[in-house]
Amino acid sequence: MRINGSKVLLLAVALVAIALVPSASATTCPAGDACFSLTQSNLGSGSFGNVVVAPGSGSTFTVTVTMNPGYTLVTQGGFIGVDTSTPLSVSLSGFSISGMSAGLQPNNGVGGFTFSDLFKTSLNHGQQFPTTLTFTLSGVSNINQITGFGFHFCINGANGSCSGNTGFAATGGGTPPPTVPEPGTIGLLGTGLVGLAGMVRRRLSR
Repeated sequence: MRINGSKVLLLAVALVAIALVPSASATTCPAGDACFSLTQSNLGSGSFGNVVVAPGSGSTFTVTVTMNPGYTLVTQGGFIGVDTSTPLSVSLSGFSISGMSAGLQPNNGVGGFTFSDLFKTSLNHGQQFPTTLTFTLSGVSNINQITGFGFHFCINGANGSCSGNTGFAATGGGTPPPTVPEPGTIGLLGTGLVGLAGMVRRRLSR
């Protein structure tokens, strides 16, 4: 009986520990960030890149786009689409590419996609085709209000240039920040463990 009781307690503790540890997934999204995959395109299906949104100061969020091998972004006359859960006044600033600016455009749909806000990029030094891009979003009060993105992209050509085959890639859903257990929930869990241990001790004393 002593062995069985100990096993019951160990099993209960193990199950609780497993429940508290976040399950591993294919998406390694940093804690507190929101992550999206570019999986939709008017050029066909596939995996075109990833987008990570990280909280900054106040209502500012840093967005990092990383294209998969074989694809680049179009940053001169290209579009950046942002989806939000509610209409927001969102502005783009602080691009990692020198000389880039962006302005909010009427959203008539691009590449078969529509967005809450649509920005058209411009450069002072001609067209560029980066594989990564970082910019900031401001005017967003909560990271969960950002629900998706879309980007003008190009299939790679020679020497990192654009092959001329361009399209629009959009996210097919994101990974919101994980929910942190509330103190009350953790307290209830601890009470349950103490009660379980007491039950096992009573069983052993018989």
